[in-house]
Amino acid sequence: MSQARISKALKHLYRLSTQRGQLAITHSIPKKPQALQFQRSISTTIPRHAALATSLPTQPTVVLHSPSPEHIEKEELDIELLPLEQVKLEITDRAAEQLRKISERENNQNSALRISVESGGCHGYQYKMDLAKERSPDDYQFSHPSIKPSNILVDAVSLSLLNGSTIDFATELIGSSFRVAHNPQAKGSGCGCGVSWELKE
Repeated sequence: MSQARISKALKHLYRLSTQRGQLAITHSIPKKPQALQFQRSISTTIPRHAALATSLPTQPTVVLHSPSPEHIEKEELDIELLPLEQVKLEITDRAAEQLRKISERENNQNSALRISVESGGCHGYQYKMDLAKERSPDDYQFSHPSIKPSNILVDAVSLSLLNGSTIDFATELIGSSFRVAHNPQAKGSGCGCGVSWELKE
């Protein structure tokens, strides 16, 4: 995908997220390393202190829903939907357990972690995470193969920048958080904050 198309798509994402009224996570460079935390136990942490899961599920993540071509065309999104056999997002057991706990606490089986990509940050792109109560028409919905409910939502545009990534729940002494790891679309290790990253050429 060209940079112009990505820019256009990200602008559309910003408009959609504003309409949905979701909580945005803004990124800044703190004077001292610390975890950025927001309500309901979701935060962005500094990766050099985080302990990531070392193993992935033995079975592939389940794709419960995918966007329809009709909706993508209606919204005039300049994006080509990936064939389902190419859609991939790994969810570690630890992340799935945390999602299950959130769903139980919210008393909502459809509760999900929404992950999206927007322009910004010191490396050009940044991850955004919110709690969502329902799926939108342009969302892919993923679930851990055995630990359920463990819903993750990624819109069609963001998936083109996240496909193949691993979603983990990192733990550290000062706090814990969901994070995106091993994104094959990202160049290098990204910013030390763990949020901002640069797209591969």
